[in-house]
Amino acid sequence: MSHLAEFGYYRTSIGKIAERARVSQGALQHHYPTKEELIAGVADFILLRSVKWFALARVELARDPDAFAEVVRRSWREQFRTEDYGALVEILTASRTDEALRERITPALQRWRALIDAELAELLPATLRTAQDLDAILSISRAMMTGLLIHDQLLKDDDHIGFVIEKWINLAR
Repeated sequence: MSHLAEFGYYRTSIGKIAERARVSQGALQHHYPTKEELIAGVADFILLRSVKWFALARVELARDPDAFAEVVRRSWREQFRTEDYGALVEILTASRTDEALRERITPALQRWRALIDAELAELLPATLRTAQDLDAILSISRAMMTGLLIHDQLLKDDDHIGFVIEKWINLAR
């Protein structure tokens, strides 16, 4: 994940990952025969960890519905603004033009969306629990957080990012 976040998908190879992890390339390729398999494993790991994060957040919000704002802020700090998510953005960006990678990670993305939808659906008022409404809310949230990471983080304007997150919290409420 560190290598992907630092160098991007196209400057990542099994050899470079093996070297960084201090394992032999043969040992790594025993478990992940191709770069696509290795990257798909990384994506799956990141996505499943995200589901666990949201499951804990859902429990926290069930105990204290007023914790919504802090959960959104923590989501930015603990999920989106991490090396792991940077690696995932690299994977998603590469899969836009790399058909083999896209085919390999699509099932993991579909599984992640279904699991996240199930976790977050319980947090919404009954009037917003249709599949279409949930998809729209989650798509807007992902696009906003990813946009902040890619665009605003490049500008290094933490005050602006904080302002946008606070506006999103107010709108989402």
